[in-house]
Parts: sequence; structure tokens; C-alpha cells
Amino acid sequence: MTEPVRGIGYDAGVLYEKGFESNPFFSEQCARRDLRAIREDLGCDAVLVMASDTDRLALAASIAAEEGLGVWLQPRPFDRPRGELVKAVQAAAATAEGLRASGAEVGLVVGCELTLSTPGMLPGPTFWARGTLLTVTFPLLPLANLRLRRLLAELVDEARERFAGPVSYGAGEWERPDWAIFDVVGADRYRDARNTWRFEDDIHTLADRAHAQNKPCYVFEFGTCTYRGATAKASTAASVLGGRTELSVPRNLVRDEQEQADYLTDLLDVFDRAGVDGTFVWGFSEPALTTSDEPGRDLDLASYGIVTAHDDGTWTPKRAYHALAHRYRGTP
Repeated sequence: MTEPVRGIGYDAGVLYEKGFESNPFFSEQCARRDLRAIREDLGCDAVLVMASDTDRLALAASIAAEEGLGVWLQPRPFDRPRGELVKAVQAAAATAEGLRASGAEVGLVVGCELTLSTPGMLPGPTFWARGTLLTVTFPLLPLANLRLRRLLAELVDEARERFAGPVSYGAGEWERPDWAIFDVVGADRYRDARNTWRFEDDIHTLADRAHAQNKPCYVFEFGTCTYRGATAKASTAASVLGGRTELSVPRNLVRDEQEQADYLTDLLDVFDRAGVDGTFVWGFSEPALTTSDEPGRDLDLASYGIVTAHDDGTWTPKRAYHALAHRYRGTP
């Protein structure tokens, strides 16, 4: 039996709303430092690299391949017109093919929760707004999924014209892609207070259906933030971030690195029992969410990263970092 892929998400810089860039410290030197730690310290064998800028995505993916990691590329032109998404997938596919031809183990994820990240699929002006509105716009999901399947068919066609390796998609729990057109069934899955009672059964069903189609099943995203009680919200735990001129968090948040670490290891156990073929923790670092001793300014509490980001571009490991290294037989 093949060992599951043990991966992590690497944020090379995503442009979110209001000009918020998730990795303002990105450089070739920092990326190499991070990706080497992912390979050597954590013991991961794969990484999901995401970015809005196609050149940055290509650079980070190339470094990951040089460091001996399996690489999945995921372009993230969030809240951009459909035409820009198509161009981003075309560029990522060309990069992936170049890496594949050079001998790297590489795959392409053509999008992430596109019903939320692409305008016009569901009501709402931005990615965050569409996600927040999902609890009231759910009656529109059949239409949104029809639009999604049409868009994914176009993106997969564009990808396969340029890339001969495996293609997948990062599907939200509410999304219903046509997996017949993909090589790998890919999902973003977060356990929270709402779905705990059925979470493991749902993962078993996801993996079983993938295997019935002779396809592997990967979970491309799962994780939680670093404050007490975050696991009850999981996918929406970062909603504690606020502020108009600068980001802030509630002053009453209590740091709880053990809760984050336990959540990740618990879900890895669930995925192993269900027969999931590959897992990608979200995520390694969220460099824009830096730590601070100032009340209400410790943005790292609202970060899914397994390292604490500092405002000079450096980082320090959290308990989750050591928990993953222990599980993956890394050498922190």
C-alpha cells in the first residue's frame, strides 16, 4: 500500500480584497528558507504552492522542486474577472509542464473554491463577502454548481493543452464538481462545531467515491487558528480579524497553540482512517499576520500558520510545527 502524501500549503502571496497581500515579505531567499524547512524540519514530501502573481507562483514552485518536494501549483487570482483566471491557469500549466519535463513530481490545482473566489458565481462583491453570505445564499447553490462545472471544464481543457501531469481542484464542502474530468479528487475540509458529528463519515464517503472512480483523494486544505476556541469555527476562525485602517483582533483572545496542534493531528488520524491519499495542512505561514505584544495587535492569533510570523519577515515554530515534524519524522 502506498504511503499517503504528507504535504502543507505554502502561501507565496495572495492578493485579497482592499489590497491586502498575504505575503509582503516574499523573496527567493525567504522562499528557499521556508521550503527547505518544510522538507527537512517537518519531513513533508509535498507542498501546495499558491499565489496570485504567476511569476511568483512559478518561482516558488521551482524552488520547491529544487528542494526535492512534490509540487502542486494553485493559481489564486481572487476576485478577478474570469478571463484573468483562465490566463492564470494557462500560465501555471505551462510552468508545471516545464517542471514535469525536468523530472519534478508536479500537479496542477486549477482553482480554490471558485464559487466564492470568482465574481458572478454567487452574490457578493468580494471573496470574503460571498463566504459570509453563503449561509443565506445556499438556495442558489444548484445554479452556482452548474456555473462551476462549466468553468472547470474550460479550465481543465486549457490546462491539458499545456500540461501532461495530474490535474485537480480544491473544492469547498458545498461544491459539486464533475470529478470525471480530473485525475485527483481534491477537497478543502474543515471540522467545526457545525459538522463534527458527521465529519468523519463525510470524509469516508469522499474517499470511497474517489476510489470507486480509480482516483486518489487529496485534502488540499484543513487547519485552524491559534486562539482558544478557534477549532469550533475552523474555516471561519480568521473572522475575528477586524479594523479599518489597520488589522486588529479582539483583546480577549487567548493564545492556544496546543488546541491548534491537537486539531491538526486529530484530523490527520481521521484522514488516515478514511483512506485519504494525500493531505496538505493549511498552512505553513501567513506572513502578513504578524505577532505583537500590543493588546489587540497579535494578528498571529488569527493565523492558520504553524509558525509565528514576525514583522521582520522571520518566523518561529508553534507547537503545531513540532507536532507535524514528530508525525512526519522530520528533524526540527
